[in-house]
Amino acid sequence: MRYNKLDLNQLVVLDALLSTKSVGRAAERLFLSQPATSCSLSRLREYFEDELLIPVGKTQVLTPLAVELIKPVRDVLLQIQTITRARPTFEPATSTRRFTIESSDYVISVFLAEVVRRATRLAPLMQFDLRAISPQTPEHLDSGEAELLIAPEFATVPGHPAEALFEDTFSCLVCANHPNGGTSLTPDQYFEAAHVGVEWGGGRRVTFDARLISTGKRVRRQDVIAPNFTLVPELLIGTSRIATLPSRLAHQMAQRFPVRMLQCPISIPKFAEKVQWHKYQERDPAIAWLRTLLRETALDLPTVETDVASQRPSKPRSPKRRPHAG
Repeated sequence: MRYNKLDLNQLVVLDALLSTKSVGRAAERLFLSQPATSCSLSRLREYFEDELLIPVGKTQVLTPLAVELIKPVRDVLLQIQTITRARPTFEPATSTRRFTIESSDYVISVFLAEVVRRATRLAPLMQFDLRAISPQTPEHLDSGEAELLIAPEFATVPGHPAEALFEDTFSCLVCANHPNGGTSLTPDQYFEAAHVGVEWGGGRRVTFDARLISTGKRVRRQDVIAPNFTLVPELLIGTSRIATLPSRLAHQMAQRFPVRMLQCPISIPKFAEKVQWHKYQERDPAIAWLRTLLRETALDLPTVETDVASQRPSKPRSPKRRPHAG
């Protein structure tokens, strides 16, 4: 089919060429031969009267026009994808849809694990590809490679709708036999101690609490920086270090590792995790169903644990079964 003399089938090839900047990789993505992909590139060059891809050494770079085409071409294809997926109803019980969701390992631990458990009962054939947030996350959401992003406000992508899911506060976590045997620290003890920090997302994103503390008069001495939240307990055990973590995660870790929660001695505002989706997938019935499941699961989350006095390390236990969603 042609529109304004352009073969619309070539838009898919153009999108692959613009994103991979390689005829070979574009051919692999589209399951085409390299000669066929090269022929498509030739026709696209003729239509746009532009080279689109220019060899520079052993690589190829996009022309200025090609750079300008990336977003509109991707947006058109996403809108077409939404149209082709439109159905009067969505049946989760028989759906084989595969969702790609990007988030931190904190969100996966305290929230998405339960979402996936509920989805297993409601939509047993549905699949989930859970990925860590990375510097490429904005590109992944813009291109539709990731259907959903769950992140705090500062890590969301401009230009796409979002809604709040759940809130959390901050608590401290220390080794079970930490010298401080109480349930809290003084501000001086907190700032004089060595800390385990977390910089996540592949691009060394700092956590919400670290962003706020860095603007104050006193700074934390971070002796160890972990690439994710999951490793923090292992880096605390056998030391006198302190970690500041979202309370939901700190409470969960105190149940699984020989670590203890302490009240955070400094004032850090609570934060909200938001779910975000592409603006052109607003009416995708499958994504709408999954967003509802996310909201329902978030509403059923227990309140943030504030009584840390009774927190003692215990043996790992199986997660409690939650009410049926839907």
